[in-house]
Amino acid sequence: MNTPPIKKLGNYLHISDLGNLIIKSPDKLPKIGSAVVTEKMVHIGVVNDIFGPVRSPYVSVKLKEGAQEYLSSETILYSLQPKKRRKQKKKRF
Repeated sequence: MNTPPIKKLGNYLHISDLGNLIIKSPDKLPKIGSAVVTEKMVHIGVVNDIFGPVRSPYVSVKLKEGAQEYLSSETILYSLQPKKRRKQKKKRF
């Protein structure tokens, strides 16, 4: 079983008024819908949005319920890229 590629997002800045985790300008931007995990591979949420200036974007992560207990200012976050789906060949009759 292959593990999906992991990208380092870094530490979070703060939690927004809407309850989303805000991360500033990771080295490589994740795809929207990517799972976000801690260094211990605890799933804490999903990439919800990427916004801000092109040169230094922000990533918004929609947190799972109860995920805040796994977060501290030193927690390093990672994104797991979703698996690519293979296109199915069309059947010809």
